[in-house]
Amino acid sequence: MPALTTRQRLIKKLQWTFQVEGMNAFMFFGILIFLNASYQSVNLLFLSYGMLLMCFILMQGTYYWWLKLSVINERPIFQRTSLLRFRKFKRINQIGLALIPLVLLIQWVISGKQLSGDNFLFWAIFANVFAVLEYINYYHKQLMYDNSHDLKYLFYNKTLKEASLHKDLRENKI
Repeated sequence: MPALTTRQRLIKKLQWTFQVEGMNAFMFFGILIFLNASYQSVNLLFLSYGMLLMCFILMQGTYYWWLKLSVINERPIFQRTSLLRFRKFKRINQIGLALIPLVLLIQWVISGKQLSGDNFLFWAIFANVFAVLEYINYYHKQLMYDNSHDLKYLFYNKTLKEASLHKDLRENKI
């Protein structure tokens, strides 16, 4: 069996990344629906907010990797409108992330000024932190190092790589 070319490896990586990101977004959204159907929504505000924000950013990642795959497969749809869309997504994400402390405060007030396991505090913090990390991973620095090439870069340069989407937005000023 012949070795895969660089292009073939990139196609496989992009297919896998776009599929996994999409699967994660739908899985977490399904969990969110289940939780809200099973528990009092008054206890789920902060968790629901974090999960919605996380799913929103994961869907942006899915969309981005799908667009990149289309370019590699020589069916380019990564056009000016897509970059404009990602600039808008970035601004919406920034607003959403800035609202996290406010949503936590609202959760605290509606929960009788207590935060406990009853209102899924640990999971809520996890979901909100995960949303922040996903935002950083797509719009600033690559946080996911899942292949030998990326790991070699990290160990050799001792710094995080610039996120691919960040590079695309920087290199294509609109």
